[in-house]
Amino acid sequence: MDFSTLIAHVIAIAIPALTIYLFYAFDLYGTGRISTVLVSFGWGAIGAFGIANLTYELVFGGVEFETLTTRVAPTLEELLKSAVLIYLVFQPRFRYIVDGTIYGIAVGIGFAMSETILIYLPDAGDAALSTAISRVLSTSLMHATASAMVGILFGRYRRATSQNKRIFPIVGILLAIAVHTIYNAGLIQIEDYSDGRFLLLFAITLGFSGSAFIAFVMNQGIQDEKRRFEQTLGLEVGVSAGERKAVQRLGGNGIEQILGEMKDFFGQENITLIRRLLVVQANIGILQNNLKSQVSDRLKRAWQEEIAGYQRENDEIRTQLGVYVTSFMRRVFPAEDQTLWDTVNAELADYDPTLVHTFDMFMRVSELAETFTVEQLSAMAERLSHMEIFRNVSLTNLENLCRAIVVENYPDGAIIFDQGDTGDSMYMIEAGNINAYVTSHRDGEDKFLRTFRAGDVVGEFSLLDGQPRSARALAVGEVKVLVLKRQAFMMFMQSRPQVVLAMLQYLAEKLRYTTVSVEASTSWATRIAHGIYDEPYLFNPPATITIPDELPPAFEPHELSEDTPEIIGTLLVRAAGVLKERERLLRKRISDTWKRVTITEKS
Repeated sequence: MDFSTLIAHVIAIAIPALTIYLFYAFDLYGTGRISTVLVSFGWGAIGAFGIANLTYELVFGGVEFETLTTRVAPTLEELLKSAVLIYLVFQPRFRYIVDGTIYGIAVGIGFAMSETILIYLPDAGDAALSTAISRVLSTSLMHATASAMVGILFGRYRRATSQNKRIFPIVGILLAIAVHTIYNAGLIQIEDYSDGRFLLLFAITLGFSGSAFIAFVMNQGIQDEKRRFEQTLGLEVGVSAGERKAVQRLGGNGIEQILGEMKDFFGQENITLIRRLLVVQANIGILQNNLKSQVSDRLKRAWQEEIAGYQRENDEIRTQLGVYVTSFMRRVFPAEDQTLWDTVNAELADYDPTLVHTFDMFMRVSELAETFTVEQLSAMAERLSHMEIFRNVSLTNLENLCRAIVVENYPDGAIIFDQGDTGDSMYMIEAGNINAYVTSHRDGEDKFLRTFRAGDVVGEFSLLDGQPRSARALAVGEVKVLVLKRQAFMMFMQSRPQVVLAMLQYLAEKLRYTTVSVEASTSWATRIAHGIYDEPYLFNPPATITIPDELPPAFEPHELSEDTPEIIGTLLVRAAGVLKERERLLRKRISDTWKRVTITEKS
């Protein structure tokens, strides 16, 4: 074997091998196993080619070359090449059009490689190198195109839901036979009436045309998937906006349907990554939209840092998914399709509101982001930071939260909220006063509690617990308040772990304080009930509160003075959970009555 013949064999083998390697290296076979691509290639190179040549020798040995080439070979070879696709189409690894296309290409180039090496190169003589090059650029592409057509139609069969889907595989095989027949017949006709250069040009043109056709069909397949997903999300073209919203409201799980379908052709192992990729891309888009808001440079930098973090995670996920899957995702979920992403974001948020920045989505839809100037937002953030509930939240997060605050005005005597109303808002008083009253369950009369003035905050606990209001709030004079709704606060907190941690820290401190207060109050009540009136102990309790093992006998009811039950009752109310301010009032009350209690008991 001379050098040119050796190079010809290297080319005949290397080009198909390089193609298979590219399928693996760039994940062009989707998430199908590379072993499946190799099986397809091996079947074309050994199985289909071997059986075809054995059949020619045993059955069609006496048939003339033109008849064999134009009538027998296209049908026999395409049926044999399709055999492995018929097997694979019923396997989980065969998911949709692109899988079928790749498997079909592998079968075709495998068959063409064996045909070149075992049939054409041995008889090529000095033209071995040109024969190898011309066949790689023409006949190999023809075989790949024909088998890819079978794979494409088999892929449509896998994804179709109609009763007539069984016709797709038959149509695919018939198209492959037709392409093969036209190619072979054209070569014979041109060879009879033209020179070799025109013959080579025809073969290469037909081969590359087939490749372009495959690329077009694969693109259409991806577009079909995009349309399918848009329909699942209620975004199909040709319906009114009202109908589209109705579909979305009734469905609510379109993204889950989509991920379920994608599992069929990307595999369960990638669905978790794909879901996270959608979340990351959604948050990147949401935060990039935030950057258009009029906020401080501090908050913009925080958003940019968050975007950079999501971008790093986005790159890591794409690396894990591979080139083909991420390419598919880019084309099915294009970044510029805002309508599609709005729906995807909403459904991802419905699935798990802790994943997507629903607060920022709300801000864009509600158009509240431009209510205040940069300076006003910064000032309100500073104000919130001095409140106990927000003490552990960063100024950046507080400024972001302040974008959801709205201004409300109330005339003199207006009821801002009533006793028993759902606690759904926090009020920061900008101007005017608010009087708080509680309605007595005994006589139904309103009893004045206190006055809140400009700078005070009313109802901050409602942001966390949403419990019914314990008092009525009335406007005294013209009142202007800044209102933060609980719904906005909960949305804000859900997707920001650092804010959740700050709230947990605040609640833990409250729980710790309440525990100590209950222990102290219980100890006070117990000691007073047993006649122990040690004022220094009552007002300076030790770090660890203990009740002596030996206590004086408790008072009998007739021994109690008129004032003692009131003191004990007040202390028990304190033990039930009244916090810092009421504790101060209770201590003052105990101080005022301590001497009277002692004198009464001694008498």
